[in-house]
Amino acid sequence: MACSLKDELLCSICLSIYQDPVSFGCEHYFCRKCITEHWSRQEPHGARDCPECRRTFADPLLSPSLKLSNIVERYSAFPLDAILNAQRSSYPCKDHEKVKLFCLTDKSLVCFFCDEPALHEQHQVTTIDEAYEEIQREMKEQLATLQDSERGHTEALQLLQRQLTETKSSAKSLRATIGDAFERLHRFLRERQKSMLEELEMDTARKLSDIEHKIQRYSQQLRDVKEGIQILQERLNETGRHDFLEGVAVTSERSEYSLLKNVACF
Repeated sequence: MACSLKDELLCSICLSIYQDPVSFGCEHYFCRKCITEHWSRQEPHGARDCPECRRTFADPLLSPSLKLSNIVERYSAFPLDAILNAQRSSYPCKDHEKVKLFCLTDKSLVCFFCDEPALHEQHQVTTIDEAYEEIQREMKEQLATLQDSERGHTEALQLLQRQLTETKSSAKSLRATIGDAFERLHRFLRERQKSMLEELEMDTARKLSDIEHKIQRYSQQLRDVKEGIQILQERLNETGRHDFLEGVAVTSERSEYSLLKNVACF
């Protein structure tokens, strides 16, 4: 009879132990979430049925069962059928030749006859066989998750390594391209600088030569002007009219010649 206790605490919809058990008039119990989802799949404004007896209700009111909730809570904390099954199992207590259970909450072995039951009153306790299967399943799931994570991290690292190699190679190639481009630019600028300096030197030499020639010409003209001035001043310094007029023809010719040469240069 005790072994069927768990069956009496199962919701007929989800086939698991009741979670927040409720009833609504026909004395059948369901998880509040399960019956709500069951009704949500029916007509919005139609009657609601009981999945067990198929009775219909126009507007059922869900009533929680505190007594059943307490039974479920106590069973979950220390399941009687698990204890009785464990007593008949082949796993003796190391010290007292008694059967052991396993507390899933504390992840430790529990001797029902040696340990204080109150220590695990609110814990999830089960048989060693069930605990073994459960923990094996959990560990396999964790192992699969970690293996997936390992593969993901390995693939990510391989991708990053490829990106690292490609980035270094690309940077090396780009560095060489930039170096070549600037070397060509520098060579062009040096050649252009040399050409412009040569043109500057040639132009400067031409201008300097032209200026020097003009300086020489103007210097000669200046000497001619000074000579004409001196001739005229000497003639003007003659006090006698006879002496002044006697050489005036030669003086006028020389002074006019100097004047014409200098005027022609301007």
